Amino acid sequence: MKIALFGGTFDPVHIAHLRMARMLADRLQLDRVLFMPTFVPPHKIKSSDTAASDRFQMCRLAVEDDPRFAVSDLELTRGGASFTVDTLTELKEQYPDAQWYLLVGADMFMTFGTWYRFEDILSMATVCTVPREDVTAAELQAYADTLPVKSARFEILDTPVGDISSSDIRERIAAGRSFDDLVPASVERYILERGLYSDPVFMDLKQMEPQFIEIIRKRESDRRFLHSLEVAREAERLAKKYGTDPDKARVAGLLHDVMKDISPDEQLQIFKDFDILLDDVEQKAKKLWHARAGAAFLEHILKISDQDLLNAVRYHTTARAGMSLLEKVLYIADFTSADRDYDDVDVMRKLADRSLKEAMRYALEYTVRDLTDRGHPVHPDTLAALHEIKTGGNDYGG
Repeated sequence: MKIALFGGTFDPVHIAHLRMARMLADRLQLDRVLFMPTFVPPHKIKSSDTAASDRFQMCRLAVEDDPRFAVSDLELTRGGASFTVDTLTELKEQYPDAQWYLLVGADMFMTFGTWYRFEDILSMATVCTVPREDVTAAELQAYADTLPVKSARFEILDTPVGDISSSDIRERIAAGRSFDDLVPASVERYILERGLYSDPVFMDLKQMEPQFIEIIRKRESDRRFLHSLEVAREAERLAKKYGTDPDKARVAGLLHDVMKDISPDEQLQIFKDFDILLDDVEQKAKKLWHARAGAAFLEHILKISDQDLLNAVRYHTTARAGMSLLEKVLYIADFTSADRDYDDVDVMRKLADRSLKEAMRYALEYTVRDLTDRGHPVHPDTLAALHEIKTGGNDYGG
């Protein structure tokens, strides 16, 4: 059996997607093309503002006329950012006798060498693509020839499928312009009936909270998930006590460790994808990586633009000079959440209730002493934060 995986945000699915799938299915005599809407894409600096259920339903409507096509909710059910290598591994376990193909748009094909474990993908599937107006078949083949996997298999068609982009369709709909020639009629009706893309979407953190909880539930161990929930509760409590936004503090608590349980290789891939440079201490201290990777995940994958929240996640491990009230609240909440049981936790909790500044000073001194005793480097941001408190800088609001 020959099966192709065709992943994408499909926001919305359009006729170029279908044309590409049909051309490759005809060329390769595929038995099935499995459309796979992503929850959030790991290789694009974009996340969908459209509900996963809507994108899934649009795909179902779009493929219903071709018996070779099907839609899978595997990545939507998994939640979070799914890497293609993980999805292919799971599919190969479900269909061990199938011959696998991976359908990729020309733009993503030209970045394939940056994908997480792309060598493993090439060992599992034939990668297929088609040219477009700005990328010829010859250019696609030339790029394929640069990939350092001798056994890699590629199928590159000669005929373009047309330059249609989902973002252009969304812009047309928002502007009230016609788009009926760009999507199947059934998808057009669904978009109009549901009022999709008609108005700009602004992220409501409180409204998004159930989705955030599902993301961390899928990405974190049971123990880490419990910790995140407890930090969220404590951050909300401290925010109310010291006068910062409790909703924002709760979300920061939920998401602060979203990258803690992924492997160092995956964290490094995130740094590479988003051009993040680690300083000398960070390069040697892998325990610090999750904070920077987490802030990048929030900004580029979840599309959270609130800089204060992003900074709170980024500096929740090291702290820094000039911290905002939200940053301090999250830093202390991570120390004093109900699941914590280290020796000085009761002292920390009493200080957190009495004075945020005293709690910060105690926590920073505890951190510096602990790292020094174990022979580990102390990040300059931690030292700067402690120096600021000792010299009376920054307003602590309590």
